[in-house]
Amino acid sequence: MLFGHIAVSALLYRYLKVELKPVIVGGIFPDLVDKTLCQILRLTPSGRMFAHTLLGWGLSTVGVGLLRGPRAAWSWSLGYLGHLVADSSGFVPWFYPFASYEFKPSSAHLFTTLRNMLLKPKWLELTLLLWAAWIFKRGGAQANSRK
Repeated sequence: MLFGHIAVSALLYRYLKVELKPVIVGGIFPDLVDKTLCQILRLTPSGRMFAHTLLGWGLSTVGVGLLRGPRAAWSWSLGYLGHLVADSSGFVPWFYPFASYEFKPSSAHLFTTLRNMLLKPKWLELTLLLWAAWIFKRGGAQANSRK
């Protein structure tokens, strides 16, 4: 759901007036970490594990705050939480490692996941992406007309 996560982050940027880079990176960070650990490095059984938790959200937000300041941390935090909420129609181990979860092994490889994402798009994800693109195009046109 990469495109959907980017779209959610873009909409957060537009409507909540947060910083663009931290909200986008925060919005895809859980998948960058967990999908890499599972589908590329084969170190974890699930593509939703460490970074798909409230602990991962909290620690990474503190890290961003220390490195980039409170406004960037706020933007990151919203993007990250947007990601977790968007994933919540499926399995999200919110309280791992403080609660016990059954992680079902994933046999999917990264390339299979990417191929399915392109060949079998999800309509909600596409709708969000089109909405975000329309908002950005419209916003750019309005900014140019004010000059």
